[in-house]
Amino acid sequence: MEQCILLTHVFIRKGEKDKLESVEFAMKHWRQHNPDAFIIVTGHGVKPNIESYCNEMIWFPNIIEKEIGKGHPHLVTKGLDIAERKGFEHIVKSRCDTIHNKKDIFSFAKSLLQADKKLLVTQQTSLKKQELGDLFLYGSIELMKKIFNVNNWYPTKSGLNSLANNLLAQCDEGSWAEVCKNQLQLVDIFKLRWIDFRSNWQELKNAKTNLLNFTLDNEHNYYWGAKEKWHVWNLAGECIEKIPHVAIEKEWYK
Repeated sequence: MEQCILLTHVFIRKGEKDKLESVEFAMKHWRQHNPDAFIIVTGHGVKPNIESYCNEMIWFPNIIEKEIGKGHPHLVTKGLDIAERKGFEHIVKSRCDTIHNKKDIFSFAKSLLQADKKLLVTQQTSLKKQELGDLFLYGSIELMKKIFNVNNWYPTKSGLNSLANNLLAQCDEGSWAEVCKNQLQLVDIFKLRWIDFRSNWQELKNAKTNLLNFTLDNEHNYYWGAKEKWHVWNLAGECIEKIPHVAIEKEWYK
């Protein structure tokens, strides 16, 4: 088995029934469409009933407040440590309260990353600001451990800044723009078919069969960040609205 997936960035407080349900369904979806992957989950707070869907799980009973909104470097590293001990070399990292409406996301991500690039990234990565999207990534576990190094992570405004700073330190480049162009492969969220349950569970919880069968109508309306207008896509895969500094493929490869 060469495929490894790490799902992180979720905390569940007492009484957050919708979040609990969305994570449990998301994990069912992950397992059904990635049957050959070794799936690792890390999180904190109320523990979801997902052990049957993952191979390894680290779930802290108490909320680790300093992780929230800061990139979850401690929990990501815990998951990467497991992957490394199991002998994996590359990993897909995503959120366990989201899904990718694709079969075998690991192979898809692997096919996109060119041999001369270090990481596959997506939005919220920026060419204009020193920010690297920390939620979806594909690359080597060796590099991932270096850039999620918790020892030089804090203080930080967000995980985006710390991740970018750590990556820059690993690259022989003169600027962040050069790192982006020479070391990173960017793919649009639309191609990843990355559906977000944080903002959309109330609308999607009655469409589980469609989600499991890839038959959800207008799924682009539920992609990660669309509800917040961070990056909005039309049916043709064109980005029709976004935060100005967030990069998309059209800008990245012009």
